[in-house]
Amino acid sequence: METANENFNSPNHTIVWLFHRRSNIILLILTILLFLSSCSGDKLDFDSGEDAVKVYQDYLMSVKNIKSSNTNDFYKELQTWKETTDTVYHFLKKDSLLFKRQDLSSRFMLIHDSIRYEMLRLTETWRYSYAEVLKIKEQASAFHEDTDLQNAVNEARPFFESLDTISLSKQDCKTVLSQYRNFLETAKRQGIHNKEAMLRFIMQEDYHFRSFLSHLYELENEPLTDITTNTETICNGIFIAARNKEIKARDAVVYMSMRTVRRLLQNSSVCLSDIKRHPLKSKVQSNAYVWMILQPFISIDQFSIATLTPQDRSNFNQISAQLPKVKRIAETLDIDQRTLNYLLPQQLLKMYILTL
Repeated sequence: METANENFNSPNHTIVWLFHRRSNIILLILTILLFLSSCSGDKLDFDSGEDAVKVYQDYLMSVKNIKSSNTNDFYKELQTWKETTDTVYHFLKKDSLLFKRQDLSSRFMLIHDSIRYEMLRLTETWRYSYAEVLKIKEQASAFHEDTDLQNAVNEARPFFESLDTISLSKQDCKTVLSQYRNFLETAKRQGIHNKEAMLRFIMQEDYHFRSFLSHLYELENEPLTDITTNTETICNGIFIAARNKEIKARDAVVYMSMRTVRRLLQNSSVCLSDIKRHPLKSKVQSNAYVWMILQPFISIDQFSIATLTPQDRSNFNQISAQLPKVKRIAETLDIDQRTLNYLLPQQLLKMYILTL
């Protein structure tokens, strides 16, 4: 989605990327190191590489025979696909067969692409709602039943719940923006080198960000590149500190993921409220608002979705329920209400499948 992001001209659109792209790469690396080993299938019960690929081919044929689906069946099939893929892949990887045998590697990838195509086909056999898209992503996540991750999230929950008790700034837009910029400049200069400093940054940033969002409608022509850049630098610094063992990698991954999810949902909620209450000033602003409303459905991946708190999940559900009712969103996207209600969730689900 990075290309799509660059195509938007409104400065507001940069807000949604304040959790930052390069930080996400480091987050992904740490996530893999911390949690992926507990989620991968290791049922290595094949006789040979050919046997493993044949099992994958047989699974493809079984998916081709599925004529229709629904929410529960679809996410169960996603789970079966992942388990089968992991089992076959780990067997082929065990003896470097994916590298030694080009024919096996090619067949595995062709079958995988074909299964993905069949899963895309199945998305068209049911009218999914936004809430159902969320449910599928959540329950099909490789981290859905990861007890280590859930324990880490539960430990972090009280901290994030306490952030909602902090009142927003009552200052005018110009002052709020100035204070936000000063805060980021100071945080960047000082750096973050331990967990206490990380938590202090998240808490203070949350206050400034929420105060900032309360003036979002007024910021159509405000350049925000410096806010984006400084936030990215600070977040990168946190993950570098984790790499250098100044902060536990587990803490950096979990707290920063929960921070990102919280910000995406805050941003989406404010935009949804604004678009219902205010006449938008331009087509560019309308496009940016709609993009930010949809962003949680696009950017919250299978790891991040497993870090949702009950409050996050409630906020996500509210967005899912309100989104299809807003006529201005359909008008901005130049689609009818039916498309907004049914076909757009289908496209969001397809975008998710294409990442698998």
